[in-house]
Amino acid sequence: MKLKILTIVIMLIMVCSVFVVSADVKQNRYNNKSPEENNTIEIRVAIYDDQLVNDEESSGGKFLIFPLRNYEWKVGDRLYYFTIELLSTKDILKGKLSVKNYDVLIYSPDQADLYLSYTSFSNLPKNKIRVKEIRKFVEDGGGYYGSCGAALIAGDMINKPETFDERTMKKSCFGISCFNIEYHSAIPILTQIMQRDPSTVDQNAYLYYSGWGVGPHLNYYSGIPADCNISKDNPIFDDLIEETRRINWIGAPAFIPPEKPDRETMILARFPETEFSDNETTKINHWSYTGGLLGLIKAFIHPGSGSYWCNNPGRLTGAWVFATDWVGTGQVVKTNVANKPFMTAEVYPNSNQARIVGCSGHPEFNVLWGGHIEDVVDNDNNSLYEGFYKWVNVTPSEKTIEDEKTYNYCIVRRIIAWASQKVPDNDLPPIYGPSQVSDIYPYEQPSSFNIIGNAEVADSIASLDLYYRYSIDNKTWNNWIYYGTDEDSSDGWSWDFNSPEGSGYYQFCSIRHVDYGGINETEKIPPGPDAIARVID
Repeated sequence: MKLKILTIVIMLIMVCSVFVVSADVKQNRYNNKSPEENNTIEIRVAIYDDQLVNDEESSGGKFLIFPLRNYEWKVGDRLYYFTIELLSTKDILKGKLSVKNYDVLIYSPDQADLYLSYTSFSNLPKNKIRVKEIRKFVEDGGGYYGSCGAALIAGDMINKPETFDERTMKKSCFGISCFNIEYHSAIPILTQIMQRDPSTVDQNAYLYYSGWGVGPHLNYYSGIPADCNISKDNPIFDDLIEETRRINWIGAPAFIPPEKPDRETMILARFPETEFSDNETTKINHWSYTGGLLGLIKAFIHPGSGSYWCNNPGRLTGAWVFATDWVGTGQVVKTNVANKPFMTAEVYPNSNQARIVGCSGHPEFNVLWGGHIEDVVDNDNNSLYEGFYKWVNVTPSEKTIEDEKTYNYCIVRRIIAWASQKVPDNDLPPIYGPSQVSDIYPYEQPSSFNIIGNAEVADSIASLDLYYRYSIDNKTWNNWIYYGTDEDSSDGWSWDFNSPEGSGYYQFCSIRHVDYGGINETEKIPPGPDAIARVID
């Protein structure tokens, strides 16, 4: 009994250490553009991540920068671009988070995870101010996007908290979203010290037990590439051809939609219909800590305790991340997310109509193709940092059709563009490759009509080809036929289409070419049409 009390005291001392962390704000390096004319639209993005402000390489929040940095796209004669500024808690406390300065706030999942305990002390003056400023930003019309933990805290936790993790999550929620969560989680070692079964951690084992070191295929975490069922009844996914989209998931719960919403809500994507724990490819097992107090002490002084994103809580995290030894139990971790909401969107219920998007997974991370999960070898050195399972027989990146690193960048871009309220639904960034044909309205057109192109801005000379295919009955289609090339975007991307096949049904796509000093980069043909129209003479 004394040993248990001593262990708990040590853990509490380490928890307290999280509150002495400080962060110095560096000058933003990305906000280097300003609007030039009426048809040039700037989307001002703030990424809230204290650790990212201090050291870009130490935070997973950097993966939210990559899809947006230096990204520009042109739709017809309208040029859109993102500017990014890193935001710290100090900045928020000083009142910098304002719709005068930003259009969208991205709450980094690392910020949510690292400061979950810190921000859960809701009565501290600085935390009251922080929450108040974020709420005011949304109430004033500022967009909000969060993935994983940053999405969970936007709403509320509806179950009664029973563990330290659950209590901190409950207190951290700040209620700008009407989508709630049921959250069951615990620090694995602390759970067992309190004589609770390892299964208390439940599906969050995908987070805790996934290996916090960098693997050969993953960014920071392992996890599961979830083939989510996509709804196309929304602007973010309405250009998607497939019925599913693969997005990395590391154990966050599903969202619970309100029975009687007070606002417009959308379920953008749902978890796969089969539980991960029922799938032989993706199920994992619980592990039990057997290292005792000595293992915790060794972990506390482990030289790697400050590695990666756990370097902010420092040795607090190290004490249970690096502690050895663990033993596999053979007990399958049960998931409870099948077909439940994975990604949501909503419009805040006031006249400013801020747009809020949350995702249980990580579209900013890369995904795996092929392979399956296996337990690692049970030995004396097993730890949470090294991970208790691994992916094997993963398809090598050079053999995949998609670039697994940038595969979902288009989703992040479209989410932020939509949340900004500055981009019409038909002007969101391309979803396949660097270009697409904008949707044609109305659906029925005369024999001659104008078609608008949508393309990423290149660093060199670019041109855009228009292709069409034709059907007399809207069932049987011929092959893609080249129509014409717009060689100059200075007056906008567009074509005058004269319906070469006469009346009937037409599908369209575009192919971008960029000439880099004699080296031509040509876009791949998309998996389906970008736009459709029916021509009536």
